[in-house]
Amino acid sequence: MPESHTSDAALMGQLKQDDTRALASLIDRWEGRLLHFIFRYVQNESVARDLVQETFVRVYQARDRYDLKRRFSTWMFGIAANLCRNHYRWLRRHAEADLESSPEPVDDKTPVDQIRAFEKSREIAGHVQSLPHALRVALLLYYYEGLSYDEIASVVGCSIRGVESRLY
Repeated sequence: MPESHTSDAALMGQLKQDDTRALASLIDRWEGRLLHFIFRYVQNESVARDLVQETFVRVYQARDRYDLKRRFSTWMFGIAANLCRNHYRWLRRHAEADLESSPEPVDDKTPVDQIRAFEKSREIAGHVQSLPHALRVALLLYYYEGLSYDEIASVVGCSIRGVESRLY
């Protein structure tokens, strides 16, 4: 679980001073949650891993523009959400075959239970995929990443009331 907001801000302060160890600490702390968020958005593990790497590249490139008073997590998830949206824009212009259509691995269940779980997760993923970007990001950040309405509002650029409406 990520440490406190202060620790993230302190690491970003160190990163602004070109201490690359701070970036390694941020990656260690946030890579897993970021991968879960992006995977749920794009439904492709290799693309998700690429977008996680690109998110941290962008964090490093924008380190001087980061406001230490902001929460790092909302800033980082905002970068990731924009990269996901850009990925889908690119896909619309460049159709490609999805060779990796399997969602998350299933637990040790009976074969019938595994099939049911797989079908249900594909159905849910299909519904999530059909949502517009702003609704999809709000849903994934709230239900899967546990961000507050205030944090989600910062990521998607709307009011807290707007987040409530999107989740409704």
